[in-house]
Amino acid sequence: MSEHLWSLLRLKAESGDEVKQAYFKKYLEIYVRTSDGQTVEIFDWLGNRIFFNPHFNSFDHAFTENRNYRHSHGVHSKKLCKNRARRLLWIKETLKGEVGTIERRQEFREDSRGRMKKRRTLVVLEELYVVVLEEREGRNGYDFVSAFPADADYLRKIRKRSTLLETKKPQS
Repeated sequence: MSEHLWSLLRLKAESGDEVKQAYFKKYLEIYVRTSDGQTVEIFDWLGNRIFFNPHFNSFDHAFTENRNYRHSHGVHSKKLCKNRARRLLWIKETLKGEVGTIERRQEFREDSRGRMKKRRTLVVLEELYVVVLEEREGRNGYDFVSAFPADADYLRKIRKRSTLLETKKPQS
């Protein structure tokens, strides 16, 4: 696909670590706290508040990857995945739900402590783009977990283990 629903973000710096820091700074400004210190509040199209963790480890998990994700057990490399990072702005756009056809899916997954966690997965069909959210235990809203472009095999896996709650069509 040569044209995307939304623009790609392309940040440059001297080294790989500096590029990663530049994307982390942009992530914080867009999703956590503006440059003047104001807390950013983001809601999905249903009015659910989405919380973004300000810690670097959370960013690192969301914007790095493991080439063999089927067997990585959630362990990612430390190298920034530019394919994910360039789509940083797409998370907010997906949550708005104004453009594209979006499947809103739900699944239950066991965490590392054996507890069941309720996940919400949004799939932008035109882009094969996935945003993963986790329900906040005992609190309203969802925590952002990750976002990434997926392949057809991974989408089949998501559909097999989750329940379709809604297919949101673009606003006309």
